[in-house]
Amino acid sequence: MDFEVTYTPEQQRFRAEVRAWFEANLPPGITRPPASEEDSLARYGELRAFGRKLGAKGWLYSRAPKAYGGGGLDVDRSIILEEEADRVGLSLPPYYDSGGRLGAATILVWGTEEQKRAFLPPIYTGQVRTWQLLTEPGAGSNLAGVATTAIREGDEYVINGQKIFVGSDHGADRIWMIAVTDPGAKRHENVSWFMIDAN
Repeated sequence: MDFEVTYTPEQQRFRAEVRAWFEANLPPGITRPPASEEDSLARYGELRAFGRKLGAKGWLYSRAPKAYGGGGLDVDRSIILEEEADRVGLSLPPYYDSGGRLGAATILVWGTEEQKRAFLPPIYTGQVRTWQLLTEPGAGSNLAGVATTAIREGDEYVINGQKIFVGSDHGADRIWMIAVTDPGAKRHENVSWFMIDAN
C-alpha cells in the first residue's frame, strides 16, 4: 500500500501559483530571527503588512468563508498554502492572532449576522489583530472560574476585574475576553464574550 501524498495536476498548478506569489511578495529577511527589541518591532510591522497582502488574496485565513473576507479554499488547497508558507519559514497568519484562530471561530458559529459582518472581515483580511484576555489569578483553563464582571449600565457594560498572561498585546487592535454578566446565574451560563478596542 502506498501512503505517499500525491497531488493532482490542478493542485500542482495552485502550488506553483502560491510559490511564485511568495517569491514575488515576501520581503527579504522577514523570516530571520530579530536581532534586537527594535528589530523585533520592525519585523512585527513587516509581518502585519505581509499579512494584509495575504488577506487581500484570501490566503491569510484560507478556509474562512469568502463572504466574510476569507479565502473559501478547500482543505487540499489550504494544505498546499500552509506547506508553501512553511517552506519559506512562515506560519499563517504570519503573526500570532488568537482572535483570528479562536475568537473569529466563536463569532462565526455563535455570532449574529451583524457581528459577523462587523468583526470577521477585518480579522480575515489582516486589518485587525486581536489578543485574548482570558486567564485570571483564580481562573486558568477553567473559564467557569472567571471573576471579572461586566455589568450592564444603560447601553454600556462596566467591566471590573483582573486578567493575567497578556503576553502578546503589543500591536493588538482589539482584545477579546470573557466576563461574568450575570453573577446570580449558574456557572457556565453566566459569562459573555466581549470584543474591546485595544486603545
